[in-house]
Amino acid sequence: MAINSDLSRIFASSVNQQSLEEAAELVVDVSLDDQEYHNIFINAIDQGIRAANDGDKRVMNCINKSGYKVNSLKQALDLLLDFKEIYLREFEQSKE
Repeated sequence: MAINSDLSRIFASSVNQQSLEEAAELVVDVSLDDQEYHNIFINAIDQGIRAANDGDKRVMNCINKSGYKVNSLKQALDLLLDFKEIYLREFEQSKE
């Protein structure tokens, strides 16, 4: 599986030296008004999750280009799962 450059861009632009909660809020600010961006975000995170599960270490590089550092695929997977969960929660709360 090839790692999509969207994952690198998401981490570089939103998860840079801040909490996942703050990063999710930034993404939600855009995705609430742009369904395509929401889909790109979810697809990139899901692709990263699949890559981590498949043993593709390139997912670690995508994350490590941001302010976050992971040293294993397990850490990468956990971070991606957490980020997706936080994002979806923020997204749903913002729609209310």
